[in-house]
Amino acid sequence: MPDCRNDVIDYPTFHSVMFGSMPRLKANFGADWVAHLRALLVNVQGWSAAEVALLDDRDVRFHYFDAQRRRISLAPRTIRIADDFICPPEHEQGWRMLQEEVRNGLDINPRLSKRHSSLLNSDGLLAEWGVHHFHLGVARDPRDPDYVGRTGPLVYAMVRDKDFYAINVCSHGDFEDGNILESIHRNWPEAIQSYRRKGVTGGSWAPSQRRDIRRKHGNVFSVTADGTVYMPVGGPVMASGVKAEAVWLADYWQIKIDEFQANFEKQLQEVLPALKQEGYAGEDDLDAKLILLSDTAAQVLFPKYELLVNVALTAPAAQG
Repeated sequence: MPDCRNDVIDYPTFHSVMFGSMPRLKANFGADWVAHLRALLVNVQGWSAAEVALLDDRDVRFHYFDAQRRRISLAPRTIRIADDFICPPEHEQGWRMLQEEVRNGLDINPRLSKRHSSLLNSDGLLAEWGVHHFHLGVARDPRDPDYVGRTGPLVYAMVRDKDFYAINVCSHGDFEDGNILESIHRNWPEAIQSYRRKGVTGGSWAPSQRRDIRRKHGNVFSVTADGTVYMPVGGPVMASGVKAEAVWLADYWQIKIDEFQANFEKQLQEVLPALKQEGYAGEDDLDAKLILLSDTAAQVLFPKYELLVNVALTAPAAQG
């Protein structure tokens, strides 16, 4: 948030009333939003500044929403363990440490693959089945203290807001093993029920076939042993490897921002009295920046006058 005086003006929801002659609004709220997302990717989510800088504006939007699934939020979770879960004795200590971290809401991202340090990493296991894999080291990696020690065996788990579904301890070579989906379906069918599909045919893909499909960012329907068909758990991916949901969210907010700017420009005269109090003398152009936009509120800054305008937003009335 820019450093402004306390000249914050609260306005109710904009109306569709047109006014007379108004100054021109010099603004690009869409560009302001993209710049904000770049800052969030680097300063809040911790992605590489150099990598984020190379993304064009369109891709920034997609990767911001896609990144939500790549990093695990810090929150206490209930651990749910599959019926056939077995941890090798030599990794029991690492497994106990991971469980303690999960229950207490500590940061478990250092146990993820180092490839997750890249925003562009394509993780087929996560993309298709929503499953992360965790290293079981008991100390920090001497080569890279940002991570725990690397291990061959890995805990495969599906992580949700409140639950940690421990599937099994597997190897790096098991990413495409159909038993992963079978285990989720057998142990926690309710957790993935929204991805079931009826009236369609699913395939039983060999690991090599599934690996090739994932490399090409393909989407397939998979059938379990009891005949249940699932689409990719978590939704399909686009040809770029970004989740389709991320593209939808990016487009949704871009449209919302464009609509807000158009409405704000039409009703700029409502803000003029406050601007005049801060020195506006009738100039033809007014510079403005979008600071915040949510489903219920927006904030627009007029930098020259250090004026921050709060706008309450309401959903359109239902048509009867």
